[in-house]
Amino acid sequence: MSYEFGPFRLVPAERTLERDGSSVAIGSRAFDLLTALVENGGAVVSKKDLHARVWPDMVVDEVSLRVHVSGLRKLLGEASGGKQYITNVSGRGYAFSVPVRRAPSDAIPPSILPDGATSVLPPLLSRMVGREHLVQDIAERLLQCRFLSLIGPGGIGKTTVAVATAHAAQAEFSHGVVFADLTTIVDGDLVASAIANLLGVPVASRDPTSDITSVVRQKRLLLVLDNCEHIIDAVARFAEHVFLECPEVYLLTTSRETLRVEGEHVLVVPPLEAPPEGHPLRPEEMLAFPAVRLFVDRTYASGGSLELTAEEISVAASICRRLEGVALAIELVAGRAGVHGLLQMPDLLDYRFGLYWQGRRTALPRHQTMAALHDWSYNLLSDREKLGFRRLGWIVGEFSIDAAMAICGFDDIAEASLMIEGLADKFLLSRFLSQDGTRTYRMSETARAYALEKLQRSQANELRETALGHARYHLRVLEDAIGKADTFRLTGTPASHRKALPNIRLALRWCYDDEASVETGARLAAASAPVLLELSLLDECHRWTALALDRLPAEMAGSVEEARLQQALAVSGIIVRNGNSNVSEAFSQALAIAERIANERMQLDILAGLNIFEMRAGNCYKGLDIALESQRIASVKDLEARNLVQWMLGVAFSYSGDLKRASEHLDASCSDWRSEPVRFNLCVFTQRIRAYVQFGRVLCLQGHGSAARRYVLKAIEDASAYGHPIPHCIALAYAASTLIWLGDWNDAADLVMRLRTIAGENSLAAFSAVSKGLEGELAVRKGLSDVGVPLLEEALDIMTSENHHHMIVSFLAALAEGLARTDRYDRGRATLIEAFRVAEASGEKFQIAEMCRLQAVLALQSEGQPVEEARKHLDRAWDLACEHGALAFQLRVALTARHYPQLLSDSVPNVEEVLARFVSDEDSHDIRLAKS
Repeated sequence: MSYEFGPFRLVPAERTLERDGSSVAIGSRAFDLLTALVENGGAVVSKKDLHARVWPDMVVDEVSLRVHVSGLRKLLGEASGGKQYITNVSGRGYAFSVPVRRAPSDAIPPSILPDGATSVLPPLLSRMVGREHLVQDIAERLLQCRFLSLIGPGGIGKTTVAVATAHAAQAEFSHGVVFADLTTIVDGDLVASAIANLLGVPVASRDPTSDITSVVRQKRLLLVLDNCEHIIDAVARFAEHVFLECPEVYLLTTSRETLRVEGEHVLVVPPLEAPPEGHPLRPEEMLAFPAVRLFVDRTYASGGSLELTAEEISVAASICRRLEGVALAIELVAGRAGVHGLLQMPDLLDYRFGLYWQGRRTALPRHQTMAALHDWSYNLLSDREKLGFRRLGWIVGEFSIDAAMAICGFDDIAEASLMIEGLADKFLLSRFLSQDGTRTYRMSETARAYALEKLQRSQANELRETALGHARYHLRVLEDAIGKADTFRLTGTPASHRKALPNIRLALRWCYDDEASVETGARLAAASAPVLLELSLLDECHRWTALALDRLPAEMAGSVEEARLQQALAVSGIIVRNGNSNVSEAFSQALAIAERIANERMQLDILAGLNIFEMRAGNCYKGLDIALESQRIASVKDLEARNLVQWMLGVAFSYSGDLKRASEHLDASCSDWRSEPVRFNLCVFTQRIRAYVQFGRVLCLQGHGSAARRYVLKAIEDASAYGHPIPHCIALAYAASTLIWLGDWNDAADLVMRLRTIAGENSLAAFSAVSKGLEGELAVRKGLSDVGVPLLEEALDIMTSENHHHMIVSFLAALAEGLARTDRYDRGRATLIEAFRVAEASGEKFQIAEMCRLQAVLALQSEGQPVEEARKHLDRAWDLACEHGALAFQLRVALTARHYPQLLSDSVPNVEEVLARFVSDEDSHDIRLAKS
């Protein structure tokens, strides 16, 4: 907000006063006095209030106020008509007596984000000195070249400029702007994973770069990669890949050196301009330079005076030249000027640094230049502040007062607050205030590097005490979250723990580097595993749990922590490539512990995961056994546990073809139609989705197509709201299969396309193959067998290699039908025989009746096969359809008999008789065919 009166413009946020567009020199007290009066334009401000505003925490007499008011009147002159700007109201105070116009500040124009875009951006700084034109230039160049790196020394202001540019340019990007602060990434191998988390892309592979490019390839998006230098090789590979693969994605990076990759354009962020040496300037002319303005601002903020003498302004200009206009260096030096006096600063700098600033920078590695500044600042701290500064350097990113207490070893919150606020006042920590009012802090990257160096050179035990306190703090936070969460539900903390992941990773790495802390590491891995699963960081979850179990201390064997580790290893192993080999054993180990401690819900949760694994692997018989075992365990009084068991039983019976029993279990447990899905954990929620889509298929086969549609669409709605790709893919796949059976081919095609997109974006190879198989099956149903057959063949090959056996029987049957329709009868019969073999071996037998019907058609079309043999197959198809209660299959058998009169027998009724068994308003492709 700015205020305009007469020829003047006052901007409190920038602490500037202009007259006809030119800067007006004004002292700090006078500025505060003018602001207080202008903000209350027209109203009387008491002398007491003015004293509190201009001289907080100081006792001054009334004479000082009168002197400053007099000085202001002299500075402002007279308003039009000879009127005074400031009026004295006797006995009450002062008032600003001319009209004041309020207007929004226009230093950087506000950006309007287009509808539908999502931006992840830090807020703009309220005060940015001397960078407005640079920001505009960077925004224009970025839009021209698409890939721009901002380079320069540490502390030059690259991040500030990048944030401002992103805000200024975001209206150009229809899919938003995403800011990635890479200072929290200590391992280059985790760059892509961190960016995937920020973009909301679940990671299931070791290299998520391709996952990210699949998501953003066609999106007009600005990706800002900030602070790349410490992991520059990894960032360079990632940025080049995104640039080449995603033609609509724009890249803005900040680093101390160029990435040196294809497509990169470079802009060197210049230092803040300082008065040139050897050119005599008046004080007001020196104050017009951005470097000096920044220095004066920060000096005032640290307790110094804004009313500087000509000598002090000259010294400030000299210091800014020595610091080469590096913003961070200027801020650090100015931060102490308020304490020691500005005129003392050159001597302090000479004493501490020893060499001219530029010489030190060229003679030593990059961080040494900033280390010199931090060394000087560090030596001004008290012993308690030094201890806190060193230890807080271990933390990655933002931290709370609780974290600081645990890591610094403070028991008294008042003592900790005093230390932290002291560091923040000295600009060694930055303060942040979240939307919920929580205060957090963050150490800059250069300060943290310096603090870590000091920590490593400290007493032998200090580093270990710090790292152990850090690990134990995050362990406590995670265990508290798990302790409050219900076994069947999410921890409810992924949003907050997404920010904590860099520290959790740091703590885990340290624990396993320190032999004496392996037990803490195991507990931390067990506590973090549920969060990693919820964030879909399956590969990372699998690696940490495998390491923890491999190095599990003997005293933790059989503990709840081991059960959690085994369970997380197994659940992640279902999806992670090459993770299947130890899944069954891990589930068994976890279950044994849960049984020993008599934790019913943990047992059921583990069995739910094991049930998914076995049935996905084509072991439907085992899946039914697990469901029956769960039924034995579940308490009668636990409704959610009973529903979970019903879901597993219903799905298992549906695969076996026992539609009646499947319907009984699913009808009893799938009646919860709340608009928002319950926040179950991944395994329990996946069972819920499986139950809904399988109930839809059961209803479809029983002839209730309308109800089937409602259930499968409800499953998709809930899975989409849940936000995890695995249950979402399951819902889409089985819903599409049901709609294909019903003949809703256009809707099925839409679902197949959505499945292919989500599976591709999340690198779920098995579900990508399922989408291909469904596309092939749909083509066969629509009479495009030449298209469908190769799709089905490719899908079956991939699904087998991925150990994903769900739908293999269906796809084999569809492939056999497609081969028959293209006159490849021998291959069709061989494929159908394989389908029967797989169905019997796996227990996936719900469509045996349909396969027998197809066997009859193939037998009829084969040379040398007697009609009686074909008729036997059709009669068996009818018997099985009736036995299973599959009215849809019964109608298909009757339609086949009508189409091939030679197959007619006394066993199979006519089409009209079967059609009469359907509810009158039911509709499907076969019903329409029967009525034609």
